[in-house]
Amino acid sequence: MTTAAPRTMPGLSRTARHRIRVAAITLVVLAAWEVLGRFGLVAGGALPAPSAILEAWWADWEEYPRHILATVGTAAAGFAIGNGVAIVIAIATQLVPAIDRLIRPLVVVLFCLPVVVAAPILGIAFDDPWPKIALAVLLVFFPTLIATQVGLRGAPGDAVSVVRSAGGGALRALFLVRLRAAVPEILSGLQISAPAAVLGAILGEFIGGRWGLGIYLVGSISSGNPAIIWAIGLTATALSAILYGVLGLVRLWYGSTEKLLTLDLPSTRRVAGSALRKALERVGWLIAGLAVLIGAWYAFIASTGLPVTLMNSPTEVFNTLVTSDRAPELRAELGEAFLSSLSPAVIGSAAGILFAFVLATLFATFPSIGASAMPFAFISQTVPLVALAPLIALAFGRGPATVVAVTVSVTFFPSLVTIMQGLAGAPSGPLDVLRSVNAGRFAVLSKVVVPNAVPHLLASVRLAVPRALTGVLIAEQLITGTGLGGLLSQARGYLDYRLMWAIAVVVAVFSLIVYGLAQLAEDGVLKRRR
Repeated sequence: MTTAAPRTMPGLSRTARHRIRVAAITLVVLAAWEVLGRFGLVAGGALPAPSAILEAWWADWEEYPRHILATVGTAAAGFAIGNGVAIVIAIATQLVPAIDRLIRPLVVVLFCLPVVVAAPILGIAFDDPWPKIALAVLLVFFPTLIATQVGLRGAPGDAVSVVRSAGGGALRALFLVRLRAAVPEILSGLQISAPAAVLGAILGEFIGGRWGLGIYLVGSISSGNPAIIWAIGLTATALSAILYGVLGLVRLWYGSTEKLLTLDLPSTRRVAGSALRKALERVGWLIAGLAVLIGAWYAFIASTGLPVTLMNSPTEVFNTLVTSDRAPELRAELGEAFLSSLSPAVIGSAAGILFAFVLATLFATFPSIGASAMPFAFISQTVPLVALAPLIALAFGRGPATVVAVTVSVTFFPSLVTIMQGLAGAPSGPLDVLRSVNAGRFAVLSKVVVPNAVPHLLASVRLAVPRALTGVLIAEQLITGTGLGGLLSQARGYLDYRLMWAIAVVVAVFSLIVYGLAQLAEDGVLKRRR
């Protein structure tokens, strides 16, 4: 895509000019924020000035160290355990590909199940601090697993062939070639999972405890002071950004900053043969994978040692939703709550993906704008969702608009990164042809760049739906008290564990259906391109 050569500042390198642009934009944003906040021009003072936020933070600064240390400790434990397990499983699936097919339904369920649904269940199953650590593990596991799988499978084939021709097996090729080649992707997964570990820790602190930024945030919401809430939220954001930045420096040292990770499951081996054989084999692997999922469910229950009244098995959930006397009433209640949550989830995820697509196209068309704006987009990734929801509520109130706004905010960034990869991967041949005839930017976009990104756009749907549901449920729990989030809070208040498990199953099944439909659509697009 051709662009006019920008005027450059004499004596300054490209990196220096970029930093100057980012610094200038930052100063302009802070100045505008100060004016808007100082005069209460946004939502009647819901957006306080940076100086007011700093004053609120300084007034309570003695409270922060203990809360920060508690959150960091939980996040660090979850980060270490989750990433360690993810890397080990990725290595196992590389050595034994059948393992990947067997655990795929379990991995997708863990990815699609919103942590706000898992939180009360983990709170029942384990003693403090393990529920908090477990939530951090759930959030960091998926990015690192997928990143490691992508890196291991993307190792240079010629190097692997050399090892095998010398008599080395799969294990030797793994240690000599694949793991070394996968380091950039592993670092990328670790960098993305660092803010996720902080989010998991803060969500876990909502279950209970004495110290932690999540506990501090919940206790401060009732104060009605926007500056205090913003101070806690921005402290959590700064903590996430620091962890993200430290791992970014490691990637910079290693020389892998040019890589952007798409958090999407790598495609499995394509089955050769007739259409019937392919279908039968897929069904067989699906049944086997579901068996592993159900087995893992029963193993989790057995590991807790708690009675079925607290830890429901698949059989108890089926009875609750289908065969019990209360089943019709419960299904009606769940259906009403589900429909209430579905609208903001659909609207918010669609708006987030559309916004990401527009920005990704703008960044691809005008790279200088993208280079200046991407740091701010990355910062948005580090804002913990539970800290963001109350801040959005201050601006939009306690109605459906807040739920939609939270959903947009959490689906935007992963969609932006995924779509940008699709736009950047446009084939050079068609691009060269269009350039040779002096085609304009719009022609290049519409004929080559955007069509090439369609599979990535569909992949962003699979990434956005679970995050959208998480955003909706958190907003409903913290802000509106409606929908599935409100019903979940109600179930926790009444200690209705059967309802908690039923909500978890409904959310997981819906996420899996949408995930599967998006996968089928993406497969159809890719098949037509072959």
